[in-house]
Amino acid sequence: MKMIPSQYQELEAVCNEIDKLKARCICFISLTGSEGSTSLCTSVATRLCNQSKKVLIIDLNPISPFKLDQNQSTDVGPWCFSDISCQLNIISTDHVDILTMQHLNELESVKNKSILNDAIERIKQEYDYVFIDMSPALKCNRGNVPLHALSLCTDMTFLTVSLGLNDEEALCHGITNLEQAGLTEIKIVVAQHNFAPLGTRLIESLKTRQHKWPKLSNYLINKIIKQRWLFTAY
Repeated sequence: MKMIPSQYQELEAVCNEIDKLKARCICFISLTGSEGSTSLCTSVATRLCNQSKKVLIIDLNPISPFKLDQNQSTDVGPWCFSDISCQLNIISTDHVDILTMQHLNELESVKNKSILNDAIERIKQEYDYVFIDMSPALKCNRGNVPLHALSLCTDMTFLTVSLGLNDEEALCHGITNLEQAGLTEIKIVVAQHNFAPLGTRLIESLKTRQHKWPKLSNYLINKIIKQRWLFTAY
């Protein structure tokens, strides 16, 4: 996981949005994964911790869970949101405190938004902020916590997208999923640029038009292939 330096303006902008809405329970989510949602979540949490705020990250992402050192996870036992065991099994790391789904005992209880909301209210008595790192909005399986479970407890949601990885259709679909689940105050964060080299993108574009102009497309593709500098990533 890449940490974003705390002095970056992007982190300041995210923290300003949190402060503006006086949000205490914030969801961080991506569209398909690899957009940098967990990095953003941890980096913002670390920045707030450096400002003497108490922050807990709840890892609810079974697809890409937090990777903990062995010595950090040996004393953690099974826990659930329906009782105080969720508070007793919080892990302290060098950066922030974490409650990880890897030790969650009752997945079904998390799907009940009232149970999750009650647990968050208990946790907020000990922490200034609760960050929820969710599984990607467009990847669903049995191990996921459904988005609607967060509708009562979440004050705002940061949706990370990556240019070159996510397209407009995926973004619209993801936002629709979040809104239908009852999540409000959705903020979009462009996390990174993930473009293929220009030559690759030109060839892909020409291939989509080959059925209309086969000779011209083949001619241009052959010309592009010879220009090796177009296939160098910067």
